[in-house]
Amino acid sequence: MGLGSLALFMTGMWAMVLAVAAFLVAFVAPIGFYLFGSEGSRVTVSAIQATIAIVAVIALVFGLSRMKRIYLQRKLRL
Repeated sequence: MGLGSLALFMTGMWAMVLAVAAFLVAFVAPIGFYLFGSEGSRVTVSAIQATIAIVAVIALVFGLSRMKRIYLQRKLRL
């Protein structure tokens, strides 16, 4: 159970990181085209992309921290 749960924990962590990276590439990168077409200001589009990326990374950090806390509580209880 020791190494299996650790492997599952690490897989979950990597899945979260890859999900956020895929979200940033698939949805945030072309957001200027979706919102403004070709008429949007580059500064405005970049500001929106940066804001979304910062929020996504902050959510990732909080999610990874919570997942780590849950894992450690389970391990210390056993």
